[in-house]
Amino acid sequence: MPSPRVVLRRLSHVTVTTCCAAVLIVTQAASAHAASRTVNFEYQHIWLTPEFETGIRGRIHFTVKKCDHPNGDMTVLLRRTDGYNYVAGTEKIKCRSGQSAKFDDHPAGTYEFELGKLDDYKFFKGTATYSFNAAR
Repeated sequence: MPSPRVVLRRLSHVTVTTCCAAVLIVTQAASAHAASRTVNFEYQHIWLTPEFETGIRGRIHFTVKKCDHPNGDMTVLLRRTDGYNYVAGTEKIKCRSGQSAKFDDHPAGTYEFELGKLDDYKFFKGTATYSFNAAR
């Protein structure tokens, strides 16, 4: 029969090995990387981005890079489109360079942005970038 010291040493090695394996499994299962898409928009009332798929729970941001009506109000709506379609969040921002709509802590899934504004017969034209955690 091994001594208690040997048993404790073996038990500690097994514990460390098990913990390291668990950490490795979690990091591999949750592997994702930041992704961003740049889009050009031109709309009078409503405009939709292409759908995008997130890899893990996290932040989704929409940032205006350039807009021809910098004082105009725009509504940025985040919609989840897989399974049941539902509005995941909405923010009102100015259509001005640097303005962002930030949606935090959303689960992995397929989403799209809908840009909207009052139908005042003006066209909003510009460029924006949206970023998210993408699946690897």
